[in-house]
Formats: sequence, C-alpha cells, structure tokens
Amino acid sequence: MPAVRAARSSPPPTLTPSGEPTTVTNTVPPTLSAGLLLVVLIVAFEAMAVSTVLPRVADDLQGLALYGWASSAFLLSSLFGAVFTGLLSDRRGLAVGASVSLVVFALGLLIAGLAPNMPAFVLGRLVQGLGAGGLGLLPFAVITSRYPEQARARMLAAVSSAWLIPALTGPLIASLIADAWSWRAVFWGLLPVLVLGAPLCVLPLRQSLPEQSATGSASLISRRVLWPALGLSVASGALIEGLRRPDFWGVTLIFAGAGGVALTSRFLFPAGLWRARRGLPASLAVRGLAAFALLGTNSFLPLALHELRGLTLTQAGGLLSIGGATWTLGSWAQARLEQRFGPQTRPARVRAGMLGVVAGLLLTTAGVLGGLPLWSAYVGWFVACLSMGIGYNSNSLFALASADTEGKGTGELSGQLANIEVLMVALAAGAGGALIARAAPLSTAFALAFAVTLSGAVLARVVAARLVAKN
Repeated sequence: MPAVRAARSSPPPTLTPSGEPTTVTNTVPPTLSAGLLLVVLIVAFEAMAVSTVLPRVADDLQGLALYGWASSAFLLSSLFGAVFTGLLSDRRGLAVGASVSLVVFALGLLIAGLAPNMPAFVLGRLVQGLGAGGLGLLPFAVITSRYPEQARARMLAAVSSAWLIPALTGPLIASLIADAWSWRAVFWGLLPVLVLGAPLCVLPLRQSLPEQSATGSASLISRRVLWPALGLSVASGALIEGLRRPDFWGVTLIFAGAGGVALTSRFLFPAGLWRARRGLPASLAVRGLAAFALLGTNSFLPLALHELRGLTLTQAGGLLSIGGATWTLGSWAQARLEQRFGPQTRPARVRAGMLGVVAGLLLTTAGVLGGLPLWSAYVGWFVACLSMGIGYNSNSLFALASADTEGKGTGELSGQLANIEVLMVALAAGAGGALIARAAPLSTAFALAFAVTLSGAVLARVVAARLVAKN
C-alpha cells in the first residue's frame, strides 16, 4: 500500500481541467474503458510492486545510502506532476495530458530498468513520479468529462476494483519475478502492457468536443498552485537530503527545507494545519500523520524483514499483500459502520482506527526487531492495516463534511487530501532512509526508523481527539 493508493479512496490530486466540457456523450467507446482500466492497473501494480523489490535493487546497485530516495523522489515528483498535468490538460485537452503522462511514465520505467547504479535508479523513479502524478488524475477527469451520469458510478467502481487486484497480488508477483529473473523485469515487463493500453485510452480522447474557455475557475486554481507545488516538492527534497547528510550542508538543507515546506504549505493547505486546528485542518493533519506512520513503515518494512529476519522477497511480498487485503477489508467495514451508526460516529471511528494503527505497528515492530516471534509481525500488520482502512476512510468522510461546512470546494479539498498524504509519506520514507544510511548497526537503524513512524501514529491518535462531530 504505497501512497498512491490514495487514488482508490479519495478524489484526484488536482481539479478536473476546466478546458474539458461538462457535457458528455451518451455513448462511450469500449476501447476508452478498456484502455483506462489497463492504465490504472499498470500504475497500481508498479506502485504496489516497487516496495517489495527495493531491497534487491539496493543490494544489486550497492545503493543502501539512497534507499529512502527511491520512494521519496517518486512521491515528491508525483505531487508536482499531478498539478502540471492538470494545467496542461486544461490548456491542451485530456488527450495531450494523458499522452505526456504516459510517455513520461514509460521513460521512467525504462530508466529504472536500465539503471547501472542507484543514482540513476532514483532518477528513473523521479521521472516515473512525474508521469504517475498525471495518470492519477486521468481516471477521474475522464469519467467526469466523457461518461454520462448514469455510467459514472459503475466506472468509478471498476477503477477501484482495478486498484484492488494489484494490492492483493502485486507484491507477491513482483517478488516472484525478481526471484525468477531480475528486479529489472518488474519495470521492463510493464512497458508492453503500457504500449497496448495507451492507444486504447488516448485515441478516444482525441474526439472533438465543444470547446470551453480555459480561463475558468479551475484553470485559475491550477495556475495558482503550480509554483507552490513545485516549491513544496523542492523544499521537501532539500529537507530529506539534509537528514541524510552528516555534514554542515546537511544542517543547512534541513533548515532551508523546513522553512520552504512551512512557506509553501500556506498556499496549498488551510490555515492551522500544523497546529491541528479543529475542523478540516485537524482532519488533514490526522490523514498526513496516519500516512506518515503506516505508509512510511511500508517503505522500509520489506528491507527490515529481509535484513533482520532473513525473509526472501517472496515472503516479504506476502506480508505486503496481507496489508493490501486487510486495508480493503477495513474500508468495507467502515462503510457498514457508517451505514449502521451514521455520520455522528465518524470521529469515534477515526480515534479507534488510529489507536489500532498504534497497537498494530507496535506489534509489527516487536516482531521484526526480534522482541517477539516473527508471526507477531504478520498479526501486527493485519491489525494496523485493518484499523487504517476503518480510520482513514472515516477521516476522509469527516474532511468532506468539514469542507462543506467551511465553504471549501470538492476540487480544492481533493488536492489537499492527496498532497498532505504524498508529502508526509515522502518525509517518512526519507527519514527512514536517512537513518538506514547513517545509523549503525542496521538493527539500530531500523529500530530508530520504526520509532519515527510509530511517533506519527501516536500523534495521529492525539490529533484525532480534536475531531468533533457536528450536531
């Protein structure tokens, strides 16, 4: 469950491009649906698979010092890529935005698969993120602009299902491929499928529709957040690199990066986010801290299992698959609880979910570090991911209700929900990677990394107490 799984449970990271008309055709080419689902499957599989094979990549390329950057570079560039693609699609149409994102994503796969060393692999991940950010926007923008009202719910359900399959099977399949051939095949193997799916998706989008001015409100909002999004990505990258460097420049980058994050956040998030002000800011803070805790742990968990407990990639991949299945199970349970007990119980479900994440991560940590038997890690990860599915989605519903109360648009909120998650997971992966690079021995490094992400879970539970149901 990497950060990009947000696309399954929350709106896209940028607004639907205003350059696409709201009028939709009554019939949708079957190739468009097939191509769209293929693209979603590819992005989802890549997102779920990479965490599993990263230990093999770091070992083969002798790049343990840059381990955290393999995840952080992807996440931070996807944040900017989503905003840029939204603006490009706004100006030139969805076909152009989709084509550019697909080409960039394919280029990133190629660079990563051919990487002769770890810096080149990180570059490939950065390029992948630029493309994946735009592709994360694609399903929602296409469904809104090209599908009739009666077909949208069905297509959104199909998109969610397309994320479910890789969540259950992606880590295991990736580990089997890496064991049987090479970790490079995980990246190369997606290219033929991408070549097949791209024309099916892009060609129907070239169909002419009535033109609409590109100076609407969505366009203005996209333009307004473009440079702050770039600034946030760069500042976060500086902060992560500062944590990794043990010299004077490291300290300088930490202060500069932290200042840049604080400054650019003012343009992308509501006031009071970092103080967890009651209402929407507290809800966004819970989302970010929960993602920092669980998805941040997910970024280094396979490596810890491999290095400390001697698990193979296939065995580690099995644990991640368990996480994907139980997160989904928790989401379904949350929906039933919402239906039975009503929206007034959302804050209580968030608090209970975050407490479960704390307990599950504690058990996982003890199982991985050797304080408890290895099976404890499996039980702990099951509990943590199940609780995350319940608390995370309940918090999203709370945020949507708070946005309505505070007069925020759905499009603006969708960007805030996605961006806070991407930012916090990138920082968690970067901090964990910095500890792995700097601390010795590895057992100490992993203990510190788990302590950092566990602190995020505890803070998420504390901040969740500030969520109060509206009467």
